[in-house]
Amino acid sequence: MNSVFIRILLVLSPLVLWIFSLGPSDGIATAADKNIGRDIFLQNCAACHLHGVAQAPRVGNFAEWEPRLAAGRSNLLNSVLRGKGGMPPKGGNASISDAQAAAALDYVVAQVLALDRDAQVASRSGM
Repeated sequence: MNSVFIRILLVLSPLVLWIFSLGPSDGIATAADKNIGRDIFLQNCAACHLHGVAQAPRVGNFAEWEPRLAAGRSNLLNSVLRGKGGMPPKGGNASISDAQAAAALDYVVAQVLALDRDAQVASRSGM
């Protein structure tokens, strides 16, 4: 019986480890992940990214994000974690974990992409 149990563990362990290693960037974001991203954004990023302070790209403006999105998520995440231009690393809040910063980025990207989808739908419907 022990050898069967050990064999099952050996077969399932890599699968279990792989499942637990998945994160929002892998397309498996939970509602809690989305709430964390929204909360981190509202508490640490919104002051600049809602109003374009210091030329920060505004969340409500797809054109300002388009070249940044084209650079890819890894480049965006690098900017969030290390800072860029007038933005300090993690928006100036060093207590934010890398995972929380990534969740905030994913939240912002989702908002920006939703704007673009809405604009495309409106243009197709003649609005």
